[in-house]
Amino acid sequence: MGNITDDIRQHFDTFAALPFTEADSLTLSQLAYARMPDNVPRYHEDSADVSGMIPTVSIRDLLRAECYDDMFGKVWSPQMNVDLLRAMGESPRWRDLRVGEYVDEFDAETTKQFSACVFELGDGTLYVAFRGTDSSIVGWKEDFTMAFRRPVASQEAAVRYVTDIAGRWAGPIMVGGHSKGGNLAVYAAATVPGEIQGRITAVYSHDGPGFDEAFFDEDGYARIAPKIHKSVPGSSIIGMLFETREHVEDGYTVVSSDGASIMQHFALHWQVDHGRFVQADGLANSAQYLARTINGWMAKYDDEHRRRFIENLFAIFEAGGYVTFGELTSHVTQSLPVMLAAARSIDVEDRDVMIEVLKGFAATAATSVISAK
Repeated sequence: MGNITDDIRQHFDTFAALPFTEADSLTLSQLAYARMPDNVPRYHEDSADVSGMIPTVSIRDLLRAECYDDMFGKVWSPQMNVDLLRAMGESPRWRDLRVGEYVDEFDAETTKQFSACVFELGDGTLYVAFRGTDSSIVGWKEDFTMAFRRPVASQEAAVRYVTDIAGRWAGPIMVGGHSKGGNLAVYAAATVPGEIQGRITAVYSHDGPGFDEAFFDEDGYARIAPKIHKSVPGSSIIGMLFETREHVEDGYTVVSSDGASIMQHFALHWQVDHGRFVQADGLANSAQYLARTINGWMAKYDDEHRRRFIENLFAIFEAGGYVTFGELTSHVTQSLPVMLAAARSIDVEDRDVMIEVLKGFAATAATSVISAK
């Protein structure tokens, strides 16, 4: 058993032999982190092609060594992502895959970080993939923010993107993403018009943050809910934000990951065996504790108080002096005292729960030391 790259290299079933799986969705969600080279057709909302065509290029057109730095230089473990792309380009399951409609937008004023692309699977199905966040502390802060504020700019962009793509694609559509991308996939699928919802065959959220209770009560979510497949690693933190279900049988899959603590979030640490996730026994106690602590606290306060809490929490994480959670976890024994000291300046009404969150974070990091390629 290994990760999705290992599995692609070991098994050669076509989609005709082995239908699309959750692990396949994770593969496409991870590839969506790439900054696609110029030969991949771009999506332009204001001048979208209304001819009914989705322009795409073969995945083999991405296999350009001179582009790898630009494609993967900003993602966690660039070489692991290059290996995934090469494995897909060599595989009979993936080498006829086509990609297009790439969009990558950033707007500091609206805190908009939005990227998406589409993949033609070759059987008439289109997979819409939304990019997630990177391993930076700043990127994870956006995941926390999305869990209680909606719609954010990237969610609105996701709805427009799916709506337009669906208008130019006659076949079935799947939607998915990892981390923030999973949240965007669920939000878009639940918010597009009902006619488009009927054409969406599956929605995949791989460790994506959840939503407030009001969203779950909406008719659009109720219509799409049976098609949602959520998966999280055993030490999930991001995917458990506003998530009250803590067991596989309650609606999501807990996946075994060889990442340490918080870095189990990284999709290329998830374990796969012949196209299927290797399931863990359940959520780690530390992950359940963090979920109850954070979600229970947020349920008590309005959006403005939650916003201040998130700002303060991440200021404390940043006080450790590290840019990514991988670095922070690797040096938790040195950074935790600094973070606890920073927490003492927080208002007393928030301080206790914030310290509990930091202690819970330390508990998830105590099992092993991160090793990054």
